[in-house]
Amino acid sequence: MNNALYVHFPTPDLDAPAALWGHTPRPAAVSGSSAGEAQFPTDLSTLPTRQLRTMCNLTYQLMDTAYPPPEVREHYEALVEELEHREQTAQAPVPVESTGQRGTFRDNVLYSRFELYRDGLMAGYVKYELRGGEVLLIQAVIDRRFRSMGLEPVLMQSVLMNAHRRRLDIAPYCAESREFLRENPQFLRLLLPHQRDRFLAAAGG
Repeated sequence: MNNALYVHFPTPDLDAPAALWGHTPRPAAVSGSSAGEAQFPTDLSTLPTRQLRTMCNLTYQLMDTAYPPPEVREHYEALVEELEHREQTAQAPVPVESTGQRGTFRDNVLYSRFELYRDGLMAGYVKYELRGGEVLLIQAVIDRRFRSMGLEPVLMQSVLMNAHRRRLDIAPYCAESREFLRENPQFLRLLLPHQRDRFLAAAGG
């Protein structure tokens, strides 16, 4: 009879981050030819920014598990590097259009927010969240130093115009965005049709 003592280490429950690259976290070492490495994209520059943000968030959560795979930190650093590169090039600030205000506007993909700058200072931003393919506007903030300048409508107009040009699926979720659209219904045309219909139904229009 074999009297050897066996100790069983229970496997943690799987969640989305743990299954990101087809990897199950466990104490055992993972070989260099794991399924995770095989499934991670070799050329991140070909992926859309929205997909990169989602992958970056999930990879970060995977690093926070009990037994993250050894390659996950390298994957996370590669994703962040690609996002930073895009921010410095494609997402550089552009002039605010038809507002009468001197400023710049950009989509800061690293912090998931649309930012409005005036004279080199960030005057305000709209925080957003990706959910089910939609870009939910969840909070609008104007710096107290700029609140007397009436920049909130400028910020919301810039967000909607930028999203319209890029065909982003913007969902006006925060109170500030809904109030702006109620007071300025001409900007409803900048929403995608299904979002415009959803807003009008909720507003009773």
